[in-house]
Amino acid sequence: MVVDYEHCLDSINDSTHYILYMIEILEIFWAAPIELRVIIVGTPIVFILLAYLGISGTNEAINFQNKIWRDKEWRKKNK
Repeated sequence: MVVDYEHCLDSINDSTHYILYMIEILEIFWAAPIELRVIIVGTPIVFILLAYLGISGTNEAINFQNKIWRDKEWRKKNK
């Protein structure tokens, strides 16, 4: 489905254009090869997963270093 330029000028409602273009993008997406669809869908999922793991790993490393520091301070205090 291709929306021509004249149709865009005649229409009053902009949300109609948005819906038509989104439908067209969806049709292009589903007509794409499976490999491309996997890349398009997988990339945001992997990015979010890596971001989560990076943040949680950083927090875990900070907590571990804090634990080492507390243990060292405790050993100094109780010598």
